[in-house]
Amino acid sequence: MRPGPPSSLERQLRDEDTAGRAKWTLGTVLAFVTAGLLCSLAFANITAEGSAKRSLAQSLAILTEVDSFLDAEYEILRERASETTGQVALTDFPVPVLFTAEEVLAGDRAEFRELLLARAAERLHKDGASVLLEGREGDEGFFSTEGALRRGIDILRPAPHRVSYGLTIALGVIAAGLAVALASVTRGYGRIVAVGVSLLLASAPFLAFAVAVRFAFRVAADGADDYVSHEFLQLGQELAWAPIRNGIIFMVGAAITALAGSLLARTSDTRNF
Repeated sequence: MRPGPPSSLERQLRDEDTAGRAKWTLGTVLAFVTAGLLCSLAFANITAEGSAKRSLAQSLAILTEVDSFLDAEYEILRERASETTGQVALTDFPVPVLFTAEEVLAGDRAEFRELLLARAAERLHKDGASVLLEGREGDEGFFSTEGALRRGIDILRPAPHRVSYGLTIALGVIAAGLAVALASVTRGYGRIVAVGVSLLLASAPFLAFAVAVRFAFRVAADGADDYVSHEFLQLGQELAWAPIRNGIIFMVGAAITALAGSLLARTSDTRNF
């Protein structure tokens, strides 16, 4: 004997079960995509032109011990600049940069220090770590961790930023589509809650991880014995603010969204009652 067609109650239960599985699946995927979005956004922030050049300038200040370097070279450079109307260059500086005589003589040492680091950082940002080799053939003793530093410099360039920026946009579009899909399989104000909870599940762990990384940098910096390690760990603390800021914004927005949806749903249920 063939079973009869499913009753309306059975169909309803089946549809609700399917919708429930769809909500869990979409919510989970949305959370993972949002986590990826937060990572790519943080990297895009760090490698943006302004941030990258500031980081490169700070790195050069640390690596070259620029203040000690200028103690030995600044007055010599000013004497050379006063004897010419052309361009002058610093000797034995790892990034080849040129200055006009007017630039050297116009300001004081602090202003020249800022100009030197800004121009060298701009050169590194444009041409990458390869410029460190110019005029220094076979001499890699200037940096104690040459390979790692070169890779770090090359990360803070336009190409990696373009990749991370494009990835951020792509993940943002995917996350928006998933949020719409999640809302479409959820009824009433529950769709607002569902989207908010998914974003919260992604942003809260991300924020906790970013804070933990910054704390680890701080602890390591406090325990560092040498100047270079201490200063680079301090720089790491500064860079960690980008993901922390993004995590806070996303988490607060997600919490507000989930709370607003919950309050609206409760108000709607009270009115219906």
